Amino acid sequence: MTDSKDVEGRLVALHWPEGMAGATVEIDLSQPVAATAEIEDEGGVTQRIKVCVNWDADYLVGKRVRTQGAETGTTLVPAE
Repeated sequence: MTDSKDVEGRLVALHWPEGMAGATVEIDLSQPVAATAEIEDEGGVTQRIKVCVNWDADYLVGKRVRTQGAETGTTLVPAE
């Protein structure tokens, strides 16, 4: 697992915390959730990074993203 907040590459996968799939009724979906992102960087190395993302972040899988520091922790944003 890497602690770097400056990773850019293709988002390979998002791993949600266990038990969250059945808990959506009890969770505030407007708030970011801690997840683990797998990002393949330019060198072909897959980095595993803890990030805070919204529930709709699955649309980023397969796209180029970069990590960004925020008050809530490290977030994912589309790469430009």
